[in-house]
Amino acid sequence: MAQKTKRLVLVVSGKGGVGKTTFSRLMTDVYRERNTKAAIFDADGLVGGLARVYHGAGVAFYDLRDDADRVTLLNSIALDADVILHDLPGGSLFEISKIVDTGDGKQVGGFLEALRDNGVRLTLAHVIDSEIESADSVGKHLDMFGTDGVDHVAVLNMREARDPKADFPYWFGFDDADGKRRYGKARDRLIAAGGVEITMPAMQAGTRAKINALNLRYSECARHPELTITERSIASQFLRGFRKAIEPAGDFLGL
Repeated sequence: MAQKTKRLVLVVSGKGGVGKTTFSRLMTDVYRERNTKAAIFDADGLVGGLARVYHGAGVAFYDLRDDADRVTLLNSIALDADVILHDLPGGSLFEISKIVDTGDGKQVGGFLEALRDNGVRLTLAHVIDSEIESADSVGKHLDMFGTDGVDHVAVLNMREARDPKADFPYWFGFDDADGKRRYGKARDRLIAAGGVEITMPAMQAGTRAKINALNLRYSECARHPELTITERSIASQFLRGFRKAIEPAGDFLGL
């Protein structure tokens, strides 16, 4: 049997509030239920969402913006794990460029070389909402990391959307009044490079808010006594939908 490729998965966006931590929480649950040998990190320190939900439960925490902590990202690939996932804070390009490279927010060649030298393949999971900043962020990451030895997954957060093409105009692009196509170039580049596009399903806002307030893992919602039967069912449907949605990106996500 061929040896499985070791993966470093960075959950990224230049914009805050797009759903990176929701995606990371869901991936953590999926890794655990599939017995994937995974190491999970919250790079936003103890204020991060993973810290609140998984504190003391096998998720490590550090602050990517701290000079002393920053090296945790690269050093984590030495762990005995098949996949290492980091939930990164918004706007982390400059911080990654400081680990090995010049710190100008434009070059990560040394960082990528270190991954190659250690037999680790990088996946960037770009979480995208309907706003222009998250779509633009994909282009900036493509410029900086490229596609040589780097895999890209676009995760469209359907939290406030129903129709991807209509509700993510800056990602899919649209025609202006003169019939000229606007935006959509980042998506074209990602798809042309072999990237994968998936969706993260929506959940009713009230149930989502209650789960977050209780700091619950999605995997424990089905039987949690503080949720109603309806809320448990909604959470279970959400997790089932996520499992199905990520199937096209399974290899890139270390599954």
